[in-house]
Amino acid sequence: MGNVIGPGQFSSGDHRGGRGVSPLRAFVDSFVNIVRQYGVKGLAALVIAALFAFAPLTLLYWFNEVRLATAVTLSTGQRAVVKPARFQEEQEEEEPGETALLQVVCEIDGGRPLLVDEDSRREQGFMVDSYFVRRERVYLRPAGMEPEVPYGLLGKPPVSVWLPAGDYELLVVYETPGGEAIDESDHRGFPWMTEFAEYSLENQQKTVCRIPLPHYGWNEGPRPAAVGDETSTDAPPPASQPGWTVATDQPLNAIPTPGGYVLALDEPVVHHDAEHHGCTFDRRQRRSILREWTRDQLAAVRNGLPDDAMEARTQLTSLIDALEWREFFEGWYCYAAAGIAGLVFTRWGALAILEPWRRGESFGESVALMIKIFLASAAIWFIFRVLTD
Repeated sequence: MGNVIGPGQFSSGDHRGGRGVSPLRAFVDSFVNIVRQYGVKGLAALVIAALFAFAPLTLLYWFNEVRLATAVTLSTGQRAVVKPARFQEEQEEEEPGETALLQVVCEIDGGRPLLVDEDSRREQGFMVDSYFVRRERVYLRPAGMEPEVPYGLLGKPPVSVWLPAGDYELLVVYETPGGEAIDESDHRGFPWMTEFAEYSLENQQKTVCRIPLPHYGWNEGPRPAAVGDETSTDAPPPASQPGWTVATDQPLNAIPTPGGYVLALDEPVVHHDAEHHGCTFDRRQRRSILREWTRDQLAAVRNGLPDDAMEARTQLTSLIDALEWREFFEGWYCYAAAGIAGLVFTRWGALAILEPWRRGESFGESVALMIKIFLASAAIWFIFRVLTD
């Protein structure tokens, strides 16, 4: 076992038959040796150093989770327990408990439910690749709310959410068929479609909501035609007169959330017919739904904008870039790097704090060192804010 000599120094120690101690074992032993050699002072130094050394990890967690308010919590007034992308067997076994349990399942033609990739039920279907979750998202808010109350993002279907009893509004946002294959000169369509539903929930009861998606994306459903040209109500507008755009008379009021941003974008109203083969996007009618927008949803809207909508492109691009940084910091590698750095600097900081005691010098140097560590942590926090502003 290596003996602590000074900051960052060890004696050769025990080799047990000529074989060296593993780096991990030596690193752990270094913490133990600090406590053994310095006693209570060593333990106090480790605690003080850890408070500063793990500041980046704390800031990372705050950046990803704590600082962002969920729209579901804001709208319901209570924290909702949400479990998205559920397997069929998991949903069947879930119980409501003291609250109400709402389970949302999206279905396509023939009543086939959309399943996540790993669900074993997919292997039982004849057309295995014909039904699975792609970029569909489920949203919720209490019924009868003012338009200023946003729909909160629940996640990918199938979704299970435990909520207080009451009436709720649901909506599912999914891709317009062929939305990713729109020609550069054709901006008449809108890349996302929305389906609405309302349900009443009772405590200690399970409610299953099955929402059909008649225009299931990726060219697997009938695509609504764009109508509302100024010269004709039947023919679609020419490419020079886009059927939709993003209002840019004022900056987009985007509120950051764990799912993305809460904002309202104008979108054309869809008129459905009985068989869903003659549905239309009406460019003359617009609606604005306040909800959480994810990065891929914002990117699809930006990519489908007319070439002359430069201001709208710029505003949406800034939001998309900010979400890319956020997704980077949400990665496990960032948490791993911050955790390992915290351990390394805890050891180094504790030895540096104890060094004046070892030499019998003044404790003032330790105080100065702690101030430097604090300033370094503050600088890291400032860099996070600049990169994600």
